[in-house]
Amino acid sequence: MDAKKLAGQILKEVGGKENIKEMFHCVTRLRFYLKDKSTVDLEKIKALDGVLGAQYQAEQFQIIIGNEVNTVYDAVIAQTGFIHTEETLEQKKKFRVTGIFETMAAILLPVIPALAGAGMIKGLITILTSYCGVDATSDAIQVLTIAGDCVFYFLPFLVAWSASKRFKTDTACSLALAGALLYPTMTAGLAEGAAPMIFLGLPVPFVKYASSSIPIILAVLVLSFVYPLIDKVVPKVLRLVFTPLFVLIIMVPLTLIGIAPLANYISKILVMIVRFLYDLSPIIAGAIVGGTRLLVVLTGMHMSLSAICLENLNQFGWDFLLPMNTMGTLALFGVCMGVMVRAKKSENKSIGASTAISAFIGITEPGIYGVILKFKNALIAAIIAGAAGGAIVGGFGGRATSFVNSCILSLPVFMGEGFWAVCLGMAVAAGAGFVLVMVMGLSEEKNEPKAEPKTQNQPAAAVGEKKNSVIYAPVTGTLIPLEQVKDVVFSSGTMGKGIAVDPEDGVITAPFDGTVTALYPTKHAVGITSEDGVECIIHVGVDTANLQGKHFEVKVKENQKVKAGDVLLEVDLAAILKEGYSLVTPILVTNSDEYLDVLPNETEGMIAKSEVLLTVIK
Repeated sequence: MDAKKLAGQILKEVGGKENIKEMFHCVTRLRFYLKDKSTVDLEKIKALDGVLGAQYQAEQFQIIIGNEVNTVYDAVIAQTGFIHTEETLEQKKKFRVTGIFETMAAILLPVIPALAGAGMIKGLITILTSYCGVDATSDAIQVLTIAGDCVFYFLPFLVAWSASKRFKTDTACSLALAGALLYPTMTAGLAEGAAPMIFLGLPVPFVKYASSSIPIILAVLVLSFVYPLIDKVVPKVLRLVFTPLFVLIIMVPLTLIGIAPLANYISKILVMIVRFLYDLSPIIAGAIVGGTRLLVVLTGMHMSLSAICLENLNQFGWDFLLPMNTMGTLALFGVCMGVMVRAKKSENKSIGASTAISAFIGITEPGIYGVILKFKNALIAAIIAGAAGGAIVGGFGGRATSFVNSCILSLPVFMGEGFWAVCLGMAVAAGAGFVLVMVMGLSEEKNEPKAEPKTQNQPAAAVGEKKNSVIYAPVTGTLIPLEQVKDVVFSSGTMGKGIAVDPEDGVITAPFDGTVTALYPTKHAVGITSEDGVECIIHVGVDTANLQGKHFEVKVKENQKVKAGDVLLEVDLAAILKEGYSLVTPILVTNSDEYLDVLPNETEGMIAKSEVLLTVIK
């Protein structure tokens, strides 16, 4: 994948830099706030090579990239610079419930990799000291413990840095507020159980802020309002010193006396609510969390729930949501393995194999967009399997002792009480996902050739005298009835019957076994004749002959024998779009008048390459 090229294509399709209010990214997605959403062509973005999907979530536009998201994000930033407008900030300051989740996700996302890495170190320490006989007091373990604990203990600093970027306020002052929360006097007072300090007649309680996130987020949010107010009052020549001076004099006491203790209570209330719902029925809670995990990921809101996991770890020293989430990931792994084995088409087998590997290491988006949304039975299997694994974990008390990514590689963090339940839940989730796909099959089977229809006045024997021909889709994309193609030559049926596809990739393959009978200097179309005489033409785009072969690469020669699925053309779809041409690709039977009829298998929705597209009735 050419990240620089994809970045340019994405910028073009979202309306350019001037249409972007803010952009950031998570583990797999580019996330945008746009000024004018009407300029975005969702389908064109989905069709870009390197894009797994695109969607709106509340006011946020998300483009799913996958593992290469960092590279693409850097390529976009290289072309635009950092984008974060005042308009975006004003919009964020308006209260919206969805805005809370969006903000939490945006702040925690940059911190998650460090948390996950440190969590794995803590799991490694557990293995070494509990199962490998390594002395827990050894210097090596002490150093590893420092590496594993430092991210969690000093989490307010990391969150302060990220929150200052989100709220566009002073980073140094934000970090200073985190320092105030973890100042030795505060931690010592907490350890000793000392009575609150008194400042101007108001109590400064000693509260546990290590490993917390919500108190510092609220503190930096307030700072984002206070800092510019003070900055306006202080003369320009004095701002370098006196703005931070007055900000800290105001914000440190305000944070220690009011904001942070209030946020601490909010954190405890949120955890109590979640814990209460969990205690009502751990089995049902586990089934719901495990079964809906992939759907939550689909909305892009899964990272915002990390704050609850972190607060559980902070207050109890363990969390029950992370192992439940992992059941959804393992269910996806099993489903993808099932698709790899059960699928009949080589393309779907390949998708199953690649997405299974991604799911195994905790990256779920490829499986969600490549398998779950494509096959209805796969979605059903994933929900059932995830719910089964989650119910086991919930019912028998599976726990995580540190924050990690939800995948099988995080197994060491689940060691301890309920570890056997986590292992059993993983096996059940993956096994059930695999078995359910094998039993229920895949929706690709619905696209097998239909029974030969009979005409009203024709006897059955007459219809059966000649075997109908099947034309397979030469490209993946969205079906468009021929009459809707914006070219009268095609829409009128002058060139023959058929259907059109708005392609999602630029590789055009042979629709059946046959011979290449027509190539053109402009390279925009190819004619192929089947072994039983069906003449088919694939015309890539509308009026694309004007490009004189630019952006097309022919992979075959005239009179060459080809098999169904062999590559005929490779096309740069993005470049053609940039030239202003439609990508809609008619697939026509040019000798339609020699047959009783040419019937599309489906006339709307998506079709995958090599699925049945047309049936020629003889």
